[in-house]
Amino acid sequence: MKLWLFGLCAGMLVAATVDLEGRKIHYTAEGQGREELLLIHGWSGNESFWLPQREAWRGKYRVVTLDLPGHGKSGMFETYSMELFVKAVEAVRAKEKLARPVLVGHSLGAIVAREHGKKYPGVARAFVFVDGSIFRLPPDEAGKDRWRQMMEGLSERFSPRLEKAVGERNVSEFLSNLYAESTPREFQLMVLGEILKTPPPVRTAAFRSMADLRLWDEAKLEQPALFLRAGKREPPGEEDYLRELFPHLVYDFVPGVSHFLQLEKPELVNEKIEKFLGSLKQ
Repeated sequence: MKLWLFGLCAGMLVAATVDLEGRKIHYTAEGQGREELLLIHGWSGNESFWLPQREAWRGKYRVVTLDLPGHGKSGMFETYSMELFVKAVEAVRAKEKLARPVLVGHSLGAIVAREHGKKYPGVARAFVFVDGSIFRLPPDEAGKDRWRQMMEGLSERFSPRLEKAVGERNVSEFLSNLYAESTPREFQLMVLGEILKTPPPVRTAAFRSMADLRLWDEAKLEQPALFLRAGKREPPGEEDYLRELFPHLVYDFVPGVSHFLQLEKPELVNEKIEKFLGSLKQ
């Protein structure tokens, strides 16, 4: 495992920006190939969470990563929402003239990718969700409302109103639930360090954005989709539920690896994604 990955490789990338509502969205585009991949990081992350994939794929595909608004090197905004994140993805896609990219989303980035697919139907060639935060909510309205309140309550654990040390401890405790038993401590500290770079107001608002019940509809996307789920055990009924949303789904449970599997087990994840890309029809 390359624990130096964040610091060393970041300097090898050539950056660009695109304007969005008067602020700059930072992104990196490189490589050539028949497939165009647009990679979207997760909650409180940044484009460096895809560095192993950039290393592996720059000679095979056109690879684009971005920092979502308020994250990494992108500009700060007054408010944050899933709609704003989708706008950022579309701004980068349009500037780079990606005709039919494969949208690859990790964690919260999977929701962003799905929302982009709903807002811009047919633009994405396919979807890849890396331990995506796409869940089945309770079927009744009362249950949905309880879920919304839970998510909003959790977001307050990252609030900028908290003392710095308290907020950072809460982030660390939250992340601790996302690791596997075998995840090295050095790896956990590396991920924590990157996530703590995201300002508390952005961490809070990004988490709260997932509580918007309008996101959790039953809209179907007909493009091929690969879903890689990590964890101790496969969530019961998840594959059937996801197949309702993505009829052309390849579901792959990856046991014994953390939520950040694209960093922890990059060779395995890259192999699975490349196999999926190879199955796509021209």
